[in-house]
Amino acid sequence: MKVNVLIMAGGKGERLKAFFKEKPLIKLHGKPMIQYVIEALMKTKDVGKIIVVTSKHTPKTKNMVKHFKVEVLEALGDDYVTDVQYAVRKLRLKGPVMVVSADLPLLNPTILNRVIDYFKSCGKPALSVMVPHKLREKLGLSSNLTLKIQDNLLVPAGINILKGEMINAEEIEEEKMVLDLEEVAVNVNTINDLVVAEKILSQKSTSQKPCSGKA
Repeated sequence: MKVNVLIMAGGKGERLKAFFKEKPLIKLHGKPMIQYVIEALMKTKDVGKIIVVTSKHTPKTKNMVKHFKVEVLEALGDDYVTDVQYAVRKLRLKGPVMVVSADLPLLNPTILNRVIDYFKSCGKPALSVMVPHKLREKLGLSSNLTLKIQDNLLVPAGINILKGEMINAEEIEEEKMVLDLEEVAVNVNTINDLVVAEKILSQKSTSQKPCSGKA
């Protein structure tokens, strides 16, 4: 079964707004941040439709993503959860729906497939991906929300899966998946987060360059 995906790209990005008009369009290595997310999802084998959820706060993002093979839906832009609920109801999405923030530029298909496989095997109607708080501290990242779960300090990664038909339920039983990976830990909310993401992308780009030396 293919998993439809909502890329959430309608937030105000208030902590970065003084420097950038629209957070999803912040460039890293010459490429808009949301493009990394779209490309990773396009290469993920179990992904079905990709829908970018924008709002009145991100009109340029709405125009930019039209160049990709994705659907675009403009939500209200009031808050993240409300926009997710609006999108699922408006599109009448059924079955598993993955919700991904547009500010996760280090995601890759291997990780996304791993999350989808975990959801399929966990037996619960919802899944939330978490990262250890200590990893974010190690990377020098900010953390708005830290949860204590079974004596572990965890931070939501901005990746969730839920069954679309349960969107109106008051409570949904949720599985937690903890990934101790920098690719999942880095979501860009502040200038410092942006610096960290740029540094890691630079390191990955350098390590992937083919050797030009002669044998």
